[in-house]
Amino acid sequence: MRRIELEPRPDWERTIKQSGLIYSRSLRDDGTAVEYWNDGAAYVFTLPEVEELERQTEELHRMCREAARYLASGELGSLGLTPKAFELAQWSLEQDESDVYARFDLAYAGDDTPAKMLEYNADTPTGLIEASLTQWFWLQDRIKTGALPADTDQWNGLHEALVARWRTLLHRSLNEGEGGRLFVAHSDADIYGEDWDTVAYMRDLAAEAGWEHTGIEMKDIGWHHGARQFVGVPEAWGSSRSIAALPGDTPGTQYPVIRNLFKLYPWEDLVSGEDRVIGDQEFGALLIAGRGLFGRWYEPAWKMFLSNKLLLVALWRMYPGHPNLLPAYADGPNGMTDFVVKPVFGREGDGIRVHRADGSVASNGQEYRREGTGRERVWQQYHELPDFRGSRGSNHPVLGSWVVDDEAYGVGIRESDGPITDYYCRFAPNIIEG
Repeated sequence: MRRIELEPRPDWERTIKQSGLIYSRSLRDDGTAVEYWNDGAAYVFTLPEVEELERQTEELHRMCREAARYLASGELGSLGLTPKAFELAQWSLEQDESDVYARFDLAYAGDDTPAKMLEYNADTPTGLIEASLTQWFWLQDRIKTGALPADTDQWNGLHEALVARWRTLLHRSLNEGEGGRLFVAHSDADIYGEDWDTVAYMRDLAAEAGWEHTGIEMKDIGWHHGARQFVGVPEAWGSSRSIAALPGDTPGTQYPVIRNLFKLYPWEDLVSGEDRVIGDQEFGALLIAGRGLFGRWYEPAWKMFLSNKLLLVALWRMYPGHPNLLPAYADGPNGMTDFVVKPVFGREGDGIRVHRADGSVASNGQEYRREGTGRERVWQQYHELPDFRGSRGSNHPVLGSWVVDDEAYGVGIRESDGPITDYYCRFAPNIIEG
């Protein structure tokens, strides 16, 4: 893998928004603007390199599925979850509930050495639109203007893979009498619009696969006391889109019963005991008490095993010395002098501290908002991200290798100035040279 630089397209800001990437610009604490999309750089792979990285991704995924069973055995405790939440994840894994997608974060030097797994975002992966759509349209523009040869390809089959996955899940739902309506939920706590945009794209994918789809905010998911079911917001009586509906509170309305739900919302928050459906009715307690009665939730509850940083410890115990893994422990650095301390529920680099042998400690200054019940931490060996220096200085890339239906289907590359890939990283497209 190598990094190239190109002149940004004249109208790239408008073009990326047309692809759905509306959250490129953000502000640092000091008020300076930061662009997430990097239109003037790209990472270049060879086809054999992509095939090898796909093989490594799929091997890691198989190992993670095995590690989920190890974690479900309780060898590493309840993973910072409440006992009842842990039992829900165990039950979900035993049922082999269907999932949709996930994203590995990999460190890769581009010199044919094995990629190193940093973590697995298997519950609420984002960065989907830029990995699937924006970089694909970027490639078409570059070919059209002659900046890249016509036979240039891209490591990106995400759109087609996700449509195929949703089509499979639709047929399964119809065959099992659960209907063809999918609710797609996000939280309005996201102020940048990325979550909203991601679920909007997921609705497009589901629609292309044949689903009837309805957007809903997490806080608007209701609970019907009589039927003891989760329901959507009231709609006109007689709507035929749901296989089940309950009378609404006002004449001429009905509550659609939710039998299929995609939620871009962490399971550890759902089962924390803090979220309320209404009054004293707590979301997680209802899900736990009525497990198996509420249709299909994507991602399923067993993804709590894969989105938890203790997964790294389980993998190292099960596959010590594996070329794609870094040593990781649950009880301290165990002799490591360069290591990273991670909270078990951390996302986007929040709460991560990098300890170096010279005694220095680096962090992004952000603490993750939720601790594990026992303040669990993971100590993972520090791995220096490669530096693909460019005209504006350092660029430390992390490969987001996507998995759909157990297979690798594409990559999104985020590059940062420093060793932590945080909110202010940049997304650079990829190409496969002909």
